[in-house]
Amino acid sequence: MKNKKLSNVEKIFVACIFIVALLLCGVFFLTSYIEEPQINLIGDKELVVYLGSKYEEPGVIAKLGNDDVSDKVKTQGKVNTKKVGEYKIVYSITNSMKRKTRIVERVVRVVDKVKPSITLKGKANLTINYGNSFKDPGYTSFDNYDGDLTSKVVVSGAVDTKKLGTYKIKYSVTDSSSNQTSKVRVVKVVDNKSPVISLSGSKTMTLDLNENYYEPGYSARDNYDGDITSNVYVSGKVNTSKVGVYEITYSVTDSSGNYSYVSRVIQVGSQSDMDESNYIMISIKEQKLWYYKNSKLFLSSDVVTGTKGVHDTYKGRFRIKNRVAGTYLVGVDYKSWVDYWMLFDSKHQIGLHDATWRSKFGGDIYKTSGSHGCVNMPYSKAKKLFNNVEVGTLVIVY
Repeated sequence: MKNKKLSNVEKIFVACIFIVALLLCGVFFLTSYIEEPQINLIGDKELVVYLGSKYEEPGVIAKLGNDDVSDKVKTQGKVNTKKVGEYKIVYSITNSMKRKTRIVERVVRVVDKVKPSITLKGKANLTINYGNSFKDPGYTSFDNYDGDLTSKVVVSGAVDTKKLGTYKIKYSVTDSSSNQTSKVRVVKVVDNKSPVISLSGSKTMTLDLNENYYEPGYSARDNYDGDITSNVYVSGKVNTSKVGVYEITYSVTDSSGNYSYVSRVIQVGSQSDMDESNYIMISIKEQKLWYYKNSKLFLSSDVVTGTKGVHDTYKGRFRIKNRVAGTYLVGVDYKSWVDYWMLFDSKHQIGLHDATWRSKFGGDIYKTSGSHGCVNMPYSKAKKLFNNVEVGTLVIVY
């Protein structure tokens, strides 16, 4: 069979189809050559991550034309959340002909927002006595990122121990991320020292019956207030017309409320002149007191004497030196009010008094929880004794 020749029209049609095909191929290859892929970040372009936390990559969405090519994106860069700093994450993708590349960056900042710590050595509130030297107990500082910052602590403020008042010492520290911490120590300069009363002449005097008594004099000086002799209060009287033991008390309080007192004991007449039909007997072993009035037992009571081996009540023969209705008993570590005070040992400032803070008396209490040397009595017993005993009454402690 002979080949049929194409007509001119057919030839033209075939040629057109071929040209169209060539054009389509050209468009396809041209598009693939020049088309630029697109990348869109998921999340913000700049992210903040806290030191020590976990960084989770948000990712991107990439398209080439209408096709999702996110899985073709290359990611470069790492975030070290254990180190403060700025990190870059680079996302890139190239088109199918490797002629067009799209690059997008994300900045991730690892920041430290934790404040450093300051630990004060010693107490945050200190009290020191006037005139003593002040030495800062010290401090330490630690940061979660920088480590030991003790040497970076800035201390401000000062304590003037020669001036009463409240002072503040401030401790501040800033870490490498500008996180700042501060603490304050409060220091109070106080005057806890009692003034000193000095008696002119002897602390003990003996006068004959009807002999005149002349006050020898006294002075008082305080570590802070200086000379406070004019503030001394003198109490007590000496009746030289009556045989007995009398006490003159000199007391003073400084501007800080510190109280001090001393006594001068004056005996009018000799010991043999004194009435011995009235006397008080105190047994330390039995923790008992007996008061004989006109040679007859008038009162007996359980008592608590000084703590054994610590504040022992002194044994011996004494006499009631004075009687005070209502006064404070002041010591180094106590200040107690009593309604009935009967001093008998002037040298050691030991006396008989009520002790309302105690619920029990007698027994072995004095061995572990005794007094500071005084003889503690139940309130009703102390009141009765106070209202019946006289200055000069013999006291026997054994």
